Amino acid sequence: MTISKRFYNTIQVLSIMNSKLSKQEIQNKIKEIFSNNPSPKQIKKAKALASSKNIKLTNYKKKFCKKCLTFFHSKNHETRIKKPLKIIRCKSCNCISRYKL
Repeated sequence: MTISKRFYNTIQVLSIMNSKLSKQEIQNKIKEIFSNNPSPKQIKKAKALASSKNIKLTNYKKKFCKKCLTFFHSKNHETRIKKPLKIIRCKSCNCISRYKL
């Protein structure tokens, strides 16, 4: 079996597995992932699960970097507040995110 056939078969298996999960089960998995300190791979998986069932990550979007997907804690980001904006700078990739207050 060639690599492309194996890759295609694994994609089919993963798509079947994801389609069997209900929206509520996927929401519970996403909560479980973000309950502890997730790695970038886990955050990527949570984003993929959310997009498979059109679930919005509104509560979790500001908790990780958009570029490198590192979970923010007190040592790896810098937060500044200027009047209408909250500015978060990731210290690992220097990506800047701006949010309205």
